[in-house]
Amino acid sequence: MYVDNGKISGRQTFRLYVFDLMGIATLLLPPYLARLCGCDGIWAIIIGSGTGFVYLLYLGWIMKKMGQDMLAYLKEQKSRWIRYPVLSLVGIHSLITAGFCACVFTRLMQHSLIREVSYEVILLVIVVVAAYAVSGGLECRARVYEVLFWFVLIPYVGMMLASLRNFETAYAASFFTAETGNLLKGIYLVFLLVTPLFFSLFLIHEKGKKYGSMIKSVAGALLLTAIILLGSYILLIGNFGANSLKTMRFPVVTLMSTIQFEGNFLKRMDALMVAVWFFTLFALLNLHLHYGVKMGRELWKKYEKARIYKGCTLFVPAALVCAVAYGMEYWEGGLDLFLKYYSYVAMPLMVIGPGLLLIGGKKA
Repeated sequence: MYVDNGKISGRQTFRLYVFDLMGIATLLLPPYLARLCGCDGIWAIIIGSGTGFVYLLYLGWIMKKMGQDMLAYLKEQKSRWIRYPVLSLVGIHSLITAGFCACVFTRLMQHSLIREVSYEVILLVIVVVAAYAVSGGLECRARVYEVLFWFVLIPYVGMMLASLRNFETAYAASFFTAETGNLLKGIYLVFLLVTPLFFSLFLIHEKGKKYGSMIKSVAGALLLTAIILLGSYILLIGNFGANSLKTMRFPVVTLMSTIQFEGNFLKRMDALMVAVWFFTLFALLNLHLHYGVKMGRELWKKYEKARIYKGCTLFVPAALVCAVAYGMEYWEGGLDLFLKYYSYVAMPLMVIGPGLLLIGGKKA
C-alpha cells in the first residue's frame, strides 16, 4: 500500500528529477539555442547547467536554515500575510506551468503520432490522466518512474549513438562565433529549465544523512540531464547543422526518424521513441499539477471535512490547466506571454523569494 506522506528515497528523487528536467530541455531547447548561439550553444548548456548547480547549493542552504520542508516552515509562520500569499503564488505558478507542459505534450502527440485527433481531445485525456496520477500521491509517482527509468533512458541513449553514423564534423566546426549578448541569453534560457529544482524545497526530509542524500540525488539528476542535453545538442548540430536546426519544431524527434534499421518493426522506431518524451513531459506536467493541487488544499484546508473537498481541489486545478493550455494554443501570443512571464516574473521569484522568506519569516 502506498502512503501519502511526501517522503521518497534518494534514488527515487534522482530518477524523478531526471524525468522532470530532461523532457522540455531536449525537446524544445535546441532550436532556440541554435537561433541564438549556433554551435556555441554547447557553452550555453555548460555554463547554464553550472549556474543550476549554484542555484541548487543556494536552495540547500535555505533548506538547512529552515530545518524542514517549505510547507512545514510556512505553517509555523505567525503572519497569514506571509503564508497565504506564498501558497497562492506557488499554486498559481504551478498551474500555469502545468498548462504550458500540457500544451507542449499535446502538440507533440498530435505532431508525431495521432494527427487526425483534435487538440482538445488529446489535451483532455492527458490532463485527466495526470489528475488521476496526482490522486495517487507523490510516492506512487516516484515508484512508477523508478521502474520506468532504465526503460526510457537506455533506448534514448541507444538511438543517439545510432545517429553518429550521419554525424558531419563540418557542421560542428564553427565555434566562438556567437555574440556575447546572444550567448548570455542562451545561458539564461538553459537556467530557466532547471528552475523546477525550486520544488525540492517542498520535499519532506530529515536533518542529517537523509537531508544530505536528497541534495546529492538532485545534483546527480542535474548532472545527468546536462550530459544528455549536451550530447543531444552536439548530435543535432552534427546531423542537421545550426541553420537547419533553428527552423525545426521538434528536431530531436526528427533525428529519430532519420535513423534506419533493418526489419519492418524497427523502421518505426521513431514512433516508439516518442515514448521518451511522453514519460518525461508527463512527469513535468504531473509535478506542477501535484503542487498546484497541494497548495490549493493547504489554502482551503478548513473545508477538508467536506465530502467534495478532495474532488474540487483536484478537478478545479485540472480544469484550469486545460484552460491555460487551450489559451496557449489558440490565443495569438499566448505562448510568448508565458515565456515572458517565466523569464521576468517566475524565475526571479523562485530565486529571490526563498531568501526573502527566510529573512522575513517569523515563527509563531
